[in-house]
Amino acid sequence: MKVVSRAEGCIPSQEAAEGGQGGEGEDHGMAYVLLALDYPPQVGGIQRYCAELAAALHRRGERVLVVASAQPGDAQFDARQPFPTRRVRAAGKAQAARALAAAVEQAVADNMLGEPVAAVLSGKWFPEGAACLLLRRRLGLPYVLLAHGREITLTGGNLMKWAMQRMVARHAAGALVVSRYAGEQVARRGVRRDRIATILAAVNPEEFVVVPEQATALRERLGLAEEKVLLTVSRLVARKGHEKVLRALPRIQERVGPVRYLIAGTGPEEQRLRDLAQQLGLAGVVRFLGEVPEAELPALYALADALVMPSRDLPGEPIEGFGLVYLEANLCGTPAIGGRTGGTADAVVDGETGLLVHPESPEEIAEAAVRLLSDPALARRLAEAGRERILRELTWEHVAERAVGALKAWGLTAD
Repeated sequence: MKVVSRAEGCIPSQEAAEGGQGGEGEDHGMAYVLLALDYPPQVGGIQRYCAELAAALHRRGERVLVVASAQPGDAQFDARQPFPTRRVRAAGKAQAARALAAAVEQAVADNMLGEPVAAVLSGKWFPEGAACLLLRRRLGLPYVLLAHGREITLTGGNLMKWAMQRMVARHAAGALVVSRYAGEQVARRGVRRDRIATILAAVNPEEFVVVPEQATALRERLGLAEEKVLLTVSRLVARKGHEKVLRALPRIQERVGPVRYLIAGTGPEEQRLRDLAQQLGLAGVVRFLGEVPEAELPALYALADALVMPSRDLPGEPIEGFGLVYLEANLCGTPAIGGRTGGTADAVVDGETGLLVHPESPEEIAEAAVRLLSDPALARRLAEAGRERILRELTWEHVAERAVGALKAWGLTAD
């Protein structure tokens, strides 16, 4: 049983929370347009990444305009942002590319940012990248790709998509990528290696502050006694590795005693996983929690002895681009076990902030889990190192700083 003895997490200082407004950012203020068809209030990793990056750039003092897709609830979301947002409607991706480009052209004509646009940031290679090609031809605006990992590898064997992807990559002024894996993928598609900056992904530490009483209350509500707890937080899809964890559980129980496995999230694999748990005699060991409210996530991470998400490479499915849940768990005092694939190695530093395993091997998953469950000192050391790393280099302020540094190095300024 993991005991949370104090409030964990870190609320940054006021200066850090404001991202240094009034400091260095104002001296070199630049104007950027972010094209993001995947954007809040839609929920998802790319959506959150784009919104957080835009906000962090703004806090640095950069001028930012977001051009995003129209969707229910967008007016309320946009009203809460300190930077302007324009929304476009489109029936398909080709139409979306034209609509995004037209919206930027109009914004430039209206001088919305008050100064020349230094660069357009493309939320994905398509359709945003296609819009960037139009803007490059019509207005001479340079553009930079944002690459997350999973979206780069999915062209479905379509020759036209393959050709478009390489055209977008070859004409890009650079790429800002969330992992070394994503960087390798864009390099293979034509972006110059000296124009690829690994800026990583990030979390907001203030969103993952653990209140011990809440973790204790949640533990009681879930009916957890003294047993060890493993946790997975993700969509229930095959590539996240839930099946391999289930197959590892009997080995784990043999060596450490009673263990409970909590699965947070929903998805198409749920019934198959429930059936497998039944077949393995684990019905009383595994608990499916469904969607967990964001406000409860810190307590859920904190009550777990280890987060385990051994993401896998499966044909036709996206590869793990990074994995923010590993960082979230570390902030809440919990070590992480990840699959040795995609960009996971940039989120989990093997042997330093967590453990990496072969994602197809229940034996390796079991061995890693046993190490953490049987050695609380090791688990604490890994989680604390992960938390310190986040505070040192994986907040959105750090990501924005690296992004601006790369853009300046590539000459993408408003001067």
